[in-house]
Amino acid sequence: MDLSQIKEHLPVYAEGPGGLSGASDTHIGNIDSVEGGKYIKLTKNNAPDGQHHWFPIDWVRAVDERAVYLKKTVNEVIEELLNEQPAGV
Repeated sequence: MDLSQIKEHLPVYAEGPGGLSGASDTHIGNIDSVEGGKYIKLTKNNAPDGQHHWFPIDWVRAVDERAVYLKKTVNEVIEELLNEQPAGV
């Protein structure tokens, strides 16, 4: 996987609820930036609370020219997204 393909404004998709095989991926936001080579920052326009959120880059399972795909379910993402900029970024 080529992480340099992670570009501003690409949509981010989590696995369908419960990680069900064949379940459609769910849009969780768009890329704002990659920070410190370790975290991805989501734009605040897509967030229900209007705030930026971050997640570790190791959540990424695939990237292509159209989107970033996570190896977490949408429920896991909702529970584990960071609401504050990670330390050291």
